[in-house]
Amino acid sequence: MAIWKMQGLRMWLLGALAATAIGTGVVGTQLHYVTVTYNRPGGTHTTKFWTFRTRVRKLLAEAKIPANAHNRVSLGLNHKNGHMNLSVKQAIPVWVRTAHRHFEYWATDYKVRDILSALKIHLTSMDIVKPALSDKLAAGDKIDVIRRWLSSKTITTALPFATQYKPDPSLYKGHNQVSNPGKSGQKVTTVQILYQNGKAVSQKTVKSQVIQAPQNRVVLYGTAQVISRGGKVVQFSRKMTMVSTGYWPSPAWSSGYTATGIKAQYGVVAVDPAVIPLGTHLYIPGYGFAIAADTGSAIIGDRIDLCFNSGWQAINWGVQDVTVYILN
Repeated sequence: MAIWKMQGLRMWLLGALAATAIGTGVVGTQLHYVTVTYNRPGGTHTTKFWTFRTRVRKLLAEAKIPANAHNRVSLGLNHKNGHMNLSVKQAIPVWVRTAHRHFEYWATDYKVRDILSALKIHLTSMDIVKPALSDKLAAGDKIDVIRRWLSSKTITTALPFATQYKPDPSLYKGHNQVSNPGKSGQKVTTVQILYQNGKAVSQKTVKSQVIQAPQNRVVLYGTAQVISRGGKVVQFSRKMTMVSTGYWPSPAWSSGYTATGIKAQYGVVAVDPAVIPLGTHLYIPGYGFAIAADTGSAIIGDRIDLCFNSGWQAINWGVQDVTVYILN
């Protein structure tokens, strides 16, 4: 009797549930147990319940899980089956920006690495990804993929030549002469350029080599000092300031010949041989060209005696400071 009552109660409950199911429009009359696992960025939630519903879309609604078209469901929304274990991954919108594209993507994997893998975006060791590959994203987050690569370039540059000046005693002072026009050199430099999303952001020199050294331009400058008198240009080695006196070799007291044996006359001067060697050719402004060919007991140091052809010329010259040019 007790067994019959239990069986009757079971039949009554099943009948009541079936009637309820039919009354509510549920297709099927078999009660079954459903497990729905809902994966979201914030974690995983599992819902378990008994139901007469068999269509996946209805089961998700009963579990209060939105049937978003982007969500990843282990079975199709229109699938119909009993004794189900459903797995749902929530899709979240994220923005992905690469060198050439900027687009929205609905992701059901939340780590940056998994999203890029799903999009078949392959990375090189130099690429930069923000946020990090191991980071998890939330709805509306952005991923920046910065492409980076290295490129080498060879640059050839000219090396300028310098100008070198050299003294030349064969040239008059103030005169220059180019003995070598000079030649530019060449340098080859290899630079490594870092590109980031197609734009050069930095570069560094990895190799530099001079393949041709420059040749200096050589300019000779004259060191020979010159004077110009009466259209004649004469070189001199040095000039001195001396005290000059005029003299006339009067026959009354002079033989008329110098210490070197030449006749005393205009253009012959007496000097101190320790200062100006005998035989040296000179030029004295106001007097003219002369030769050091005589000496005198009073002519010591920076003194010079100028010979004239008459007494009045010597007296007229008197004593005065002069510049004496030592000619080459």
